[in-house]
Amino acid sequence: MRFRNSTRLLMENFKNVYKILLYKLVIGIVTAALIAALLLPGLIDILESTEMSALVGDIKGFLSALIGGDSAFLEGFQEHFGDTVSALMALIRSKMSQIVWSLVGVAVVYLLGRFLDTLGYFAVGSILNDRMATYAEMPFAAAYVKNLGKASIYSVVYVPIVFLCDVATIALCWFLFFYLFSFLNLLLALFFSVTLVVVCQSLKLTLTSMWMPAMASDDMSVGRAMRFGGASLKKQGSKMFAIYIVAVYLVIIVNVVAAVCTIGSALLITVPASYFLFICIQFVNYYTVQGKKYFVTYDRIATNRDRGDSQHFFDTMEDPDEEGTEAQEEGIAGLERTAELAGELDGRLKEAESRLDAVLNALDAAGAGEGTDGAEEAAREPAEIPEEGTVGEATGTPGEEPEEIPPEAEESAAEKSAPEGGKEE
Repeated sequence: MRFRNSTRLLMENFKNVYKILLYKLVIGIVTAALIAALLLPGLIDILESTEMSALVGDIKGFLSALIGGDSAFLEGFQEHFGDTVSALMALIRSKMSQIVWSLVGVAVVYLLGRFLDTLGYFAVGSILNDRMATYAEMPFAAAYVKNLGKASIYSVVYVPIVFLCDVATIALCWFLFFYLFSFLNLLLALFFSVTLVVVCQSLKLTLTSMWMPAMASDDMSVGRAMRFGGASLKKQGSKMFAIYIVAVYLVIIVNVVAAVCTIGSALLITVPASYFLFICIQFVNYYTVQGKKYFVTYDRIATNRDRGDSQHFFDTMEDPDEEGTEAQEEGIAGLERTAELAGELDGRLKEAESRLDAVLNALDAAGAGEGTDGAEEAAREPAEIPEEGTVGEATGTPGEEPEEIPPEAEESAAEKSAPEGGKEE
């Protein structure tokens, strides 16, 4: 999960590789110029001396005699060559103080170059942190200036520690290659030397993995970031070390293949991409240990909490899909709240229904009483005769008077409407 997300972040933010490339080219040119200015004066004096010319002439004469079979020259060559080398070493000893100071200057310039490189890496890490946290994008110059103070403090602590680790790694490989195996088995010596380099570099990256993300993401001081990194190693150290082992091997393979297949041209891309991959792994490790969400792509947010201790084993077993844990908890809470609201609404509906029944019963009772009084009043009050000029009930027309009904028709209508028992005998 962590390595996959790191590679996806590398591909999604690949333009940062070109920013690292341009920055490293500028720093590399300045560093190389300073180193050349320190070494070339003393080196040129030695290379242009008569002792060096005599040494080069002896080597050329030896090769010519070896090819031409000049046995007379070869018989006295060893003694003559020893005198030439002794003269050259005497010249070098006479310039030893200048050489030592030149080497000290080279070491200082190298550390200064590493310091400036680390400032650039911190700026790129800050850009990546903004991308992961809010999917924002900050220009390199703005991130460089904004984080210059924190990056300088980080570099002052980080660069000497890393330099000592690199020196110790080179010393161990030198001892392993030249003394432990003594060239008895060249392949075996190379195998163990490369393995030692990978292990040492992975261990160095693991020990310093949390420092820069803690300072860039949560504004920790360098001391607090180092303490946090030491605490996280107790539970997450093995996982981080395993990821860095794979990453270092992958970086070596990619760079060697690129150097061989493209005559070194592809190293312009693969070397800065390797540095950016390690930065991505650092921030993914930090966000995962802290349990923070982060953007992997525009439409994908990593929400998993990679718990590396046995105390949360059953939590992980209960929730195998770590990415959906928080969403499930929110859904369950929403369902519980919905059930509570439904219960409250049901109680209110029942109360409203009972009140409505009471109102309807009261209206029915009031309507029945009003209907009886109205019937009695209608029986007592005579029927109203429509005024002149109004519309009749059945056949009347506007402006016409109702027709007079003859007495015979009235009597016959009364007899029809009267009940049978009511007729007079």
